[in-house]
Amino acid sequence: MGKPRARMRKSASGAPNKENGKAPRKPTAEYSVNDILDRAESCLDECQLQLAQKFCQRALEMDNDNLRALQLSASLLLELGQVESAQQCLGRAIFLQPEEGHSKYLSLAQLLTGTEARDLYVKGAEILTASLQRAGGEKEEKELSRELSNTYVALSEIYMTDLCDSEEAETASRRYIQLGVEADTSNPEAQQALASFCLVTGSLEEARTAMDASLQLWLPQHLLFLEKGEGEETSLSYTFRLSTAKLLLDLEDFDTATKVLDSLAEEDEEVVDTWYLMGWMNFLRNDPDYHGNVRYYLERAQKVNRMNPTDDEAMLEHIQEILAEIGPPKEADDQESTTNGLPSDSSSAAILETEDADAIAKLFDREAAADDQEDDDSDHRMED
Repeated sequence: MGKPRARMRKSASGAPNKENGKAPRKPTAEYSVNDILDRAESCLDECQLQLAQKFCQRALEMDNDNLRALQLSASLLLELGQVESAQQCLGRAIFLQPEEGHSKYLSLAQLLTGTEARDLYVKGAEILTASLQRAGGEKEEKELSRELSNTYVALSEIYMTDLCDSEEAETASRRYIQLGVEADTSNPEAQQALASFCLVTGSLEEARTAMDASLQLWLPQHLLFLEKGEGEETSLSYTFRLSTAKLLLDLEDFDTATKVLDSLAEEDEEVVDTWYLMGWMNFLRNDPDYHGNVRYYLERAQKVNRMNPTDDEAMLEHIQEILAEIGPPKEADDQESTTNGLPSDSSSAAILETEDADAIAKLFDREAAADDQEDDDSDHRMED
């Protein structure tokens, strides 16, 4: 027979005594749904996804129509890659509270395409507009304005992609971009969306103007922060800034693109796209003097891909095509051009860059000796 379990001693009132100074565990029934969801959020923030899922499941068992539980469960399910289940949670939340809460509409819109996504974004924008009218302070108003602006930008992108074949595509896309700019004039994403639209429609000067307006809202401050710890680090996503670099390449603004890409590489060296764009940018300069840079960045992209593979097969093929086109590095010419037995200007520059101080001193000594000899010869000729 197994050893019998020790029974917990009870007080005269029948309640269990505290042991070792610890209070008895609080029964689950005494926790509210919000208590459990608070724990779920903490676990989600700490990337403890399985534990967070258990808390969410328990909350839904207690109240299967709890809006907070449904939306938090949707976020968790997306982290776990369970998109269909996340859609069901968001759809249920919309059904339960159709006229309040814009975030569930925007979240579901990102998971769908075409007219379904468009209609969800439109509804989300309506709720955001109503919320703005009730905003309780400057901070809330600013946050809601930015969300509304980004929602309009998302609508414009729907018409530039999924609904590009519709008759109203260009007009609707332009209108939503303009609404995005008006909703928040300080939103770089709205200005960049305008630049992208103008580039697609062939208005290059307007595209450059919009791109400059977008960059001025974040790039100088971000670069100042990276260089000197001053300014302000941008909150714009890495993906958005990669799109910024691509647009700058399309606009042939290589110098600004270099600044953006350098800052991205400094932030994360394990992104294949960044090194690829650096190589592609140098190739677009159409100058053989930059082929060494092209080769370095694209080979770096291939190396990063081996450690952190990308699923963009088209990009990897393009890297191979560019490397094949520029060919292997050429061997340096061993013969230096000379003038009167001395290195030419270009050779002198190489010496100044690579030799030590003694070699440089010897070069100047030879030049001084040659000058002295020339003066002596001149004096002798005058005496004769």
